[in-house]
Amino acid sequence: MEDYGEQRDEWQTLLTMENGKVKSFRHSNGKTFYCEQIDDYKVDPTIEETLKGKTIEKKMDYYYVTESVRLYETAYGEITKERLNEKAVHLSEYDGIIKLLLKDDILVGATVKGYFKDGNLLLDRCVCTYYAYDNEGSGTKDREDYVYLIFYKD
Repeated sequence: MEDYGEQRDEWQTLLTMENGKVKSFRHSNGKTFYCEQIDDYKVDPTIEETLKGKTIEKKMDYYYVTESVRLYETAYGEITKERLNEKAVHLSEYDGIIKLLLKDDILVGATVKGYFKDGNLLLDRCVCTYYAYDNEGSGTKDREDYVYLIFYKD
């Protein structure tokens, strides 16, 4: 590092706190995540024990987002074709995150971009990210995309 321009990244604020609570941080993958405290959620004691004392970045390693795409066609009220696609990615790699949700500094979910409106993605609550419906008269073609949150402790 012969000039100060090369050190520029080291000078950036990586963590922002307010009243002892994390407001935002930059993940090691380069993404900046914003955080919000929620009050009306009960944390599972096993999850709380697993995540206690870890940084938010480390807590994110336990969560996955799975996307479910359901495509189906009907003819005269009966399903003629149906397909279900699923894939899962780490929470830190999911592109639809608006902010992370914390309950007393325990990561419990995220607010994500939804199709109808942004929604809270929690272990017990999925979010619709896309919906399409085509009624051609003799049958229909439908598509529903949802995201689900998974907690995985190995």
